[in-house]
Amino acid sequence: MEIKLLVDSGNSQVKWVVLFREHPGANLLATSARVDLKTVLRKHKQGFFKKMILKSIESFKKYSTRDFKLLDMTTEVSVCIASVAPNALNKLVVEELGQIFPQQSIRFICTEDNHEIVTDSNHKFIFKINRKNPKELGVDRWLAMLGLREHIVRKKLQSAFILSVGTATVLDKITIKKSERAAHTQEVIHEGGYIIPGFSLMERSLEFLTTKLETTKYQPTEFPSSTVESSLSGICIVQAAISFITQSSTPLFLNGGNLDKFLTAWRLTKKLLQKDNNIIVDPWLVFKGLNQLADRHPSHHCSPDFLQNS
Repeated sequence: MEIKLLVDSGNSQVKWVVLFREHPGANLLATSARVDLKTVLRKHKQGFFKKMILKSIESFKKYSTRDFKLLDMTTEVSVCIASVAPNALNKLVVEELGQIFPQQSIRFICTEDNHEIVTDSNHKFIFKINRKNPKELGVDRWLAMLGLREHIVRKKLQSAFILSVGTATVLDKITIKKSERAAHTQEVIHEGGYIIPGFSLMERSLEFLTTKLETTKYQPTEFPSSTVESSLSGICIVQAAISFITQSSTPLFLNGGNLDKFLTAWRLTKKLLQKDNNIIVDPWLVFKGLNQLADRHPSHHCSPDFLQNS
């Protein structure tokens, strides 16, 4: 039995995917969920996060041909966490997960330069970060780059952009080239990017103009006349406009918690700018990257400060 719990702890939400395979050769099943960080913090004493994780794992029992007990399933789980959240929240998450899983099965993933992945076809990918201090790159941005691997193979990409629309809106440039030093090897290079406040942060920055702004169900319009609509439409256009600085022929991989908001904004902005780009929606990029690292030896995982000091 193979069970993996992949956790992406962001600035506003905790998201997770559970992968389940009953035996080698069986179909791989998956379930996912997300919850606001504020809810995790508020309901910590009730073990809310722990209950949500157990619910996700228990959902696989109905697909099993054997009568697994939940205890049997939790002892088989490998837990991988990628986090850009504060250590206080990471500590809380580990505390609740530690009530379910053996402590040694809970591992954190950190950004790593020159990371190598060898595929079954003996093809090697080397993921590089083009900056003075590579480890400063957010682990979510790094994992999204790793998550491009299957797209690189399938689409034979030479370059790509990744646009993550969450608490912040982040546009990253990725270059793919053949290695000059080794055969059957491709270098995937993170060249840098742009970061702007996301939808919610922009909304809060304009609350002084009017009542509370909320773009969740708002449809942006062309040159609206009211202050509220002008603010909301303006936010939408700014959010979408960053995508149009990319070359129209280069794939732009879109992921993040604000996908629906962004796509609504993008349609209007595309019309106003009379431009187009090559958007490919892949909400699972970070988890695809995380899954590639889940089976690594524990020595390749990192340990946050709060775990080292405990």
